[in-house]
Amino acid sequence: MSHGLFYRWMLVFALTEATLSSGAAVLSIAHRGGSLYAPENTIAAFTNSRAITDLMETDSQITSDGKFVIMHDLTVDRTTDGTGAIVSQTLAQLKSYDAGSWFSAKYIGERIPTMEEMITNTLPYSIPFIEAKAGGAAAYVAEFQRLNVVTNIIFQSFDWNFLSQVHALEPNLKLCALGSGTMTAASLISITNAGARLVSWAGANVTTNELNLAHSMDLKLYVWTINSGAEITNFINMGVDGIVSDDPWTVRGVPPPIVIITNPPPAPTYLGDRLIAYWKMDDGLANTFATVVTDSKSTNYATFVRPDGLSHWISGSNAKLGGSLQLAGLNAYANILSNANFNINTNELSFSTWVKLEQLPAQLAGSFGAIFDSTTDCYVLYLDKVNNELRFKITDTAGHAARPGIAAAFLQTGQWLHLAAVYNGNAGNAGRATIYLNGALMDTHIGNDSTPGTGLTANVKTGQVASIGREGPTGGNGFSGMVDDFAIWKRALTQTEIQNIYNGGQIGQSLGDLMIQPTNLLTITSIKQTPPGVHLEINFQNLGPWSSFQLRRATNIAGPYFPIPSLVPVVLGGGNYRFNYSPTNTVGEFYRVEGL
Repeated sequence: MSHGLFYRWMLVFALTEATLSSGAAVLSIAHRGGSLYAPENTIAAFTNSRAITDLMETDSQITSDGKFVIMHDLTVDRTTDGTGAIVSQTLAQLKSYDAGSWFSAKYIGERIPTMEEMITNTLPYSIPFIEAKAGGAAAYVAEFQRLNVVTNIIFQSFDWNFLSQVHALEPNLKLCALGSGTMTAASLISITNAGARLVSWAGANVTTNELNLAHSMDLKLYVWTINSGAEITNFINMGVDGIVSDDPWTVRGVPPPIVIITNPPPAPTYLGDRLIAYWKMDDGLANTFATVVTDSKSTNYATFVRPDGLSHWISGSNAKLGGSLQLAGLNAYANILSNANFNINTNELSFSTWVKLEQLPAQLAGSFGAIFDSTTDCYVLYLDKVNNELRFKITDTAGHAARPGIAAAFLQTGQWLHLAAVYNGNAGNAGRATIYLNGALMDTHIGNDSTPGTGLTANVKTGQVASIGREGPTGGNGFSGMVDDFAIWKRALTQTEIQNIYNGGQIGQSLGDLMIQPTNLLTITSIKQTPPGVHLEINFQNLGPWSSFQLRRATNIAGPYFPIPSLVPVVLGGGNYRFNYSPTNTVGEFYRVEGL
């Protein structure tokens, strides 16, 4: 039986009509695990909220025998049945205390978790967001390295000198500086110098002025601790990057866990699935005059052409994710070597990239600004001056084309923007082309533009000879701006995947980082009621090695989960299965599928 953390996935359902909203632009950050609904900083809290929150905020202390444990206070008095300072007690002593009964009899027996237990329980569902309350920089770095989670977590502190020490020991660890009171440019410079690119500030001290100041210095700004619906709405409208709350469900805009979701989003797939090209744009980190733009798939290397003789490789705070490439029209662009890999040979395609525009479409000298382009126009991204849009054009082998776009009113210069575009010839009867900005769907074209509603279903047009920053190696339209983390797939990404890529980039995670995150091999994909309240169809997908499965149910999200005997799933094909089940609990049940 699969018992590993990354080999089973649990989704919660209720017999009510609701829809799960995921991948919001503002990150939902569960304060102490979402302490409104479960005892703070316990495994119960982390398990309760990990499917709904982007970042799992928590606090770490150190025991007398040098072990890291999760606790906000310096003593155990407030949240356990024990007494005394954490630093004066061993891990074994701390593990003897009950950390849940103070909250509710439902949580009798909860124990103080170690930091390792918190991390392994939270990943890969949510990103651990750990504040150091006690302990030295070297000890934390050593522990994160031992657990092999340096690139999978975010580490935070009010002590910016401490963060600087951590950064010196492990530059790859993502850091967040905590603060309150008056935010100034000088304080943000100190934060940047400490190696942090994220700021979490007391919400009472944050207005649009502080937000603009942080963004002007390329820092993401989170606010803490925000619990009222009105305040949460205010900060979402303000445009902060993340909200720390005891109630992450309200930040996400979905019902809390006492309401269970009947219509979950599609199951996540491995982001590397059918990836055909991925340019990280990090070549300039080792050689500032590098002429090869490396494709991580090793099939689509590009040659960087710079007639002006300048470097054009960007690093440090001006880059998005590690390194970036500065394009300058016909003075700096990258030609991609022609190969059969670009003949997609299917009727699905997706783009993902980060760009920083120097010009809006109306400011172009020529008609177009070629971000990724070719004279054959098989599949391209470009600025369109006449239509005042940033567009995705897809052409199929039948010669049909669609051009969904992002209006210039939604674009900004001098800021990193995430672009994604998807062609799905299998969508409906006519096919569909879509374009996204910062995780949000901006435009959809059904069918081809010449005859909307019909005829955009064939394979992608072949013969692509493309460039990044120019209309192919011989074209005349260039693009001025930065690009980073550019990827192409021969499949249609889901909106959830696109939102996950955007959210990851917002906290410094590249596509490469996301692809090495543990992924779910067994996922519940949907549930239907036929008729409502009587019969459930629980659909799931198996990407793992299992050939038989068991449905388990519980009346509480934390379990225990009991097997439903003699229930065998229907084989649907393609690794997809369905359990047909009639619930016995009219209030609501929790389900888990396990591979045997």
